[in-house]
Amino acid sequence: MKTEASRICAACRNALVGRYCHSCGQDSTAKPVPLREMAIEVATSYSPLDGKAARTLAILLVRPGRLLEAYREGAGSLYVTPLKLFIVATTLFLAVLNFSDTTLFQFTWKVDSPGQPLQAVYDPESMEISVVGATSEDRWLQARVEPAIDPEVTAAIEKGALEAADEVTRANMAYELVLNAEQAKLAERLSGWLPNVLWLLMPLYAAGLVPLFGRRRLFLEHVIFAMWAHAAAFVLAMAMAALNAWGANLSAVLLTLPYLAYFTIAAARYYAMSPLQALWRGILHLAFYVFLVLLPAVLVILATVTDWSAFVTWLRSA
Repeated sequence: MKTEASRICAACRNALVGRYCHSCGQDSTAKPVPLREMAIEVATSYSPLDGKAARTLAILLVRPGRLLEAYREGAGSLYVTPLKLFIVATTLFLAVLNFSDTTLFQFTWKVDSPGQPLQAVYDPESMEISVVGATSEDRWLQARVEPAIDPEVTAAIEKGALEAADEVTRANMAYELVLNAEQAKLAERLSGWLPNVLWLLMPLYAAGLVPLFGRRRLFLEHVIFAMWAHAAAFVLAMAMAALNAWGANLSAVLLTLPYLAYFTIAAARYYAMSPLQALWRGILHLAFYVFLVLLPAVLVILATVTDWSAFVTWLRSA
């Protein structure tokens, strides 16, 4: 039997004094652990959702604004930082979309009743193509539909282009097929670029808070709130995506109400104002962010998938 003085660390070969090595920290009594404990260790050590992150997400759901208060009051060690909260929420949101087979956005055009004849029609006033017997739809946070555009719809538009009586109708029918292909690319880009785009838009979200919630505050305070707000939005979007995967078919517009509720409670606490003041400021900020930040960002992404040569050809013939 080895004496205390003769024991050495199996990891670094230094002399041991007590259970833990003073040099490398190795536990001299460590033994193989059961598979269950090993799985728990892996889940908590190598994934973004550790115990603290899970507690933080739970508080985010049931006590809006508590995370911001704790961070401001110096009790932030109880929860993950706003930065990690944003990263965790983004990661989980993308994982939910992947495993539930739902999409952030998808343009679909489906036949109303299979087997019925379809007819593509061009409206010269609106310059839009419709297909009698089929319905097109923009789907946000809905279950994936494959194929997104029914082959019969494509065939009807192709037939309409061939049978068109004038060049303008023919050109618009042909360009509609190009637009349909671009919609599929747009859906892919929106989902793939979402995390990177939001990193770029985060300062703009924070900048929109400045005139509404205090110019005298540090800009970092608004950035912290922006990270919290995006994390809350992702949690709400995750819930809707999961419900829609189970067949709820809820409109993404419905997220506006719980988002404003969370925003109002959190902003009232964080910025020390009444809920009514926080509410109308939140409505103005949401309008600013959607129409002056998110919509232009989507248009920029749309520009990256646009077939500009086909667009120019269509303009010349329209």
